[in-house]
Amino acid sequence: MSKKSQYCKLLTACLSGFLGFAICSAPLFAIAQEYQPPKRGIPGRREGAGTRGTCLRGPKLLMPLTPTDSFSTTVSSSPSFFWYVPKTAAQSAEFALLDENDRTLYKTTVGLSETPGIISVTVPASVTASVLTVGKDFYWQLSILCDPSQPSINPFVEGVVQRTKPAAAVASQLKKAPLSERATIYASNGIWQDAIATLAQARCTKPQDQSVMASWTRLLQSVKLEDYAQTPLVQVCPAKASLK
Repeated sequence: MSKKSQYCKLLTACLSGFLGFAICSAPLFAIAQEYQPPKRGIPGRREGAGTRGTCLRGPKLLMPLTPTDSFSTTVSSSPSFFWYVPKTAAQSAEFALLDENDRTLYKTTVGLSETPGIISVTVPASVTASVLTVGKDFYWQLSILCDPSQPSINPFVEGVVQRTKPAAAVASQLKKAPLSERATIYASNGIWQDAIATLAQARCTKPQDQSVMASWTRLLQSVKLEDYAQTPLVQVCPAKASLK
């Protein structure tokens, strides 16, 4: 065997060994692809609520964890919404889901703690099935109840959500993919609510998993929310969660 052949054989063996190690040592939770927003002609802008003159404290604003245009989609029968809430003296917040005529479709209150962090609200499937028509815009609002008797002074944030039906190819991917890969599929197909909800669930069940945290961080960075990526989940995780 020539020296060139010996070298090639050795190089092939080394590369095979390296690739095998890389595959075996790769994280079990896939790093989510950056969010790719759906095409939409109506411009919008995500805005946080200020703290001056309210019961909110701290350098960061009350902020919805949504794309920069405040528009998001979901395919879930029970979608979850997420916000960063700074330190506050308020004991609760109010979430409302409205139709295009400002009629309230669903309303609930959320308990708050003094600890700043990320909270969430999940809309029950019974509500979604009856009111969230596929392809229509709906509006949500989260208000911090600094003074329940004076709603006009309570800081709030708002946005638009649309329930959508995934393309057949995407639906097939989601059906076959393990939970650890679904966030990537959702994000790359513009399905924001389900992408962030999947990663939030993963953070709850595997809080020490660095690949989960990296995936969460990359998703938030893709919508310019990197300042909130390391924020704790203070009112998101159930007492017991399981990642299958």
